[in-house]
Amino acid sequence: MGKLVQIIYISRSTFESADKVNKIEPNVVRILAKSRINNRKNGLVGVMYFGDGAFFQCLEGDEDAINTLFAKIEKDPRHKDLKLISRKHIAKLSFPDWAMKYAPLDEKMGKFLKENGYQTFDPYAFVPAMTEKVLGLLIDAYDPTLMLEADAKDVIQHTLPQPSGYKKLVILALFLSISAFVFSAVTLMSVRGII
Repeated sequence: MGKLVQIIYISRSTFESADKVNKIEPNVVRILAKSRINNRKNGLVGVMYFGDGAFFQCLEGDEDAINTLFAKIEKDPRHKDLKLISRKHIAKLSFPDWAMKYAPLDEKMGKFLKENGYQTFDPYAFVPAMTEKVLGLLIDAYDPTLMLEADAKDVIQHTLPQPSGYKKLVILALFLSISAFVFSAVTLMSVRGII
């Protein structure tokens, strides 16, 4: 692995906010899911915050992988006004277990914004010390999407909790479809005397 780099960037969304799924904007859910897949594949970690139409994101990993990803991010039409606000070499990853953590607006962030005279989340107005404080809040924040992933694992492991939300229903439908296919195949082979 080459040198480790941490970048922090901000941007504004270009999409209209839609109804929230489990308190997370659906476009952000899609970005988050894709980021987690790609970051795991490329050995990157990060944390994302989305509030009041603005993204605040920290990415860490191999310098070449970070450079490649940031070049793609610059061309992503889902956001505009992209601004790199921090780039530095690091000795170790700050959050090695998160392919992409999602931190929603919570009490601590709301309090931080009010204490600094903000009514809304506006990272373009932050001074460097505020950026570091926000990053610290995000590192310590609870990620509600971890519960969604845990629920999905429960469905896959046959515990089948009561579905609540679109994601659970899709996973349940997929599980039941696969189960029906396997049952049909076994029944057909049994009828034909193959097994």
